[in-house]
Amino acid sequence: MRIRSLFAAAVLAGATVVSGATAAHAEDTFTYRYGTDYIRLYHNGTFAGQVEWNPDPDDSGPGDTLYAYDPAADGWGVEAHLSTGRVASTRGHPSPYWAQKSGNLPEDHNYKMWLKFVKGTKYVESPSLPVTS
Repeated sequence: MRIRSLFAAAVLAGATVVSGATAAHAEDTFTYRYGTDYIRLYHNGTFAGQVEWNPDPDDSGPGDTLYAYDPAADGWGVEAHLSTGRVASTRGHPSPYWAQKSGNLPEDHNYKMWLKFVKGTKYVESPSLPVTS
């Protein structure tokens, strides 16, 4: 699992992706930092959000949980997406805000997680990070 995470971090660190129904302003930059179980977003160089995956129960929270964190009241929301269709979203909540979506999944299955940064009809999505239940 650590090798997968290190590979994903090496390949995807600093990736910039802009997509959506309405493109974000050309002067906006979006960069991503990857860990073993998280993706951090930087908007124009400032930390703007994070998504996390927790596959196993421990003292910090329930297992098979997707988290989205929005640190700033900037009009943008943060969504965590899992390839199962599970979504945790901060939309409509005042910042700072943590959203979570839990539910048991079969053990040792591979999924993809990605971050979606949303504002009205504008959005950007990060490249996905492989995660395991």
